[in-house]
Amino acid sequence: MTTPNEKWVHLLGIGILALVNVVNTPIPENTSLALGLLSYLVLIGLIAVQWLNIVWQVKRAWRWYPGLDQVKFRLGYSFLFSILLATPLMLFTRFTTDKLMGYPDAEWSVGIFLSYFVNASILCFTGIGATEAVYYYARLRKSEQEKDELLRINLLAQYDSLKQQVNPHFLFNSLNSLSSLIQIDPAKAEKFVEELSHVYRYLLQNSQEELTPLHRELGFIRSYLHLLQTRFGDAFVVNIQVPEGAKHLLIPPLTLQLLVENAVKHNEVSSENPLYLNIVVVEGNWLKVSNNLQKKTGAIPSEKVGLANIMAKYRLLGQAEVQVRDTGAEFIVLLPLIKHPQGLP
Repeated sequence: MTTPNEKWVHLLGIGILALVNVVNTPIPENTSLALGLLSYLVLIGLIAVQWLNIVWQVKRAWRWYPGLDQVKFRLGYSFLFSILLATPLMLFTRFTTDKLMGYPDAEWSVGIFLSYFVNASILCFTGIGATEAVYYYARLRKSEQEKDELLRINLLAQYDSLKQQVNPHFLFNSLNSLSSLIQIDPAKAEKFVEELSHVYRYLLQNSQEELTPLHRELGFIRSYLHLLQTRFGDAFVVNIQVPEGAKHLLIPPLTLQLLVENAVKHNEVSSENPLYLNIVVVEGNWLKVSNNLQKKTGAIPSEKVGLANIMAKYRLLGQAEVQVRDTGAEFIVLLPLIKHPQGLP
């Protein structure tokens, strides 16, 4: 199928060739204006046929040699078969216009044939170069789009896989905490179940969404934090500072859960060494999630599953890169807050 850009290139090529030939083929004084204009129309039509023949040959070359690295084969094939038709067509064009215009019969010679062969070669090189450039650019764009789509699909599969690795781990820890709490404090156990239901309601309703308002994610994370603080008590200290103006901004759902879960999973949380978690907005459109570093002794090195999950999601959305900093004393993740797309509820 011919693309709009390709059509314009061909129209421009035909137009330039037609203009050059019309200027170099004046109407003789003894030829009527009507016959002269008819001659020009025939001339332009034959020029278009010559150009389209070249385009057709280039398209055939692309079918035989479709690879982006097969330029030499395409150019050779296109030129060989284009020149075989372009030279006779050019001679026929000259013969036809001479007859219509009333020019005297030309004296054909080897030199004349060679000059037309050279002109046909110039025409072929011009037409082939223009058409090849258009096709090469279109194929290159298509190839890049296919690579981007494959990357997007791969990242999506990665994101879904990583997300499934996080949720069962969270449920396992929650059930263990609930089991212990039932025996110690039934009232707190009831509140724990209520918050747990809020957490899983959010997971069920939002896990398939691309974005969610920050205020909704914060409501979820407060229920999630209640479960953790019930488990750790004063050993887990949380500070959330989010201005009202930022709560309408968007964030991929479950992002905060993954970061909080990672902080608890990889750091010591005890009354002697409390874990401090901060969730604050900085520079107006970045959410900073940080915690003090006190890595568990003998812990298995982190595979950064949660972070890979978050980074994959932001790449899928085409947003700014998530920033991760490890100062040795503090672990910081900066999340871009996304403006609400127009047209969405």
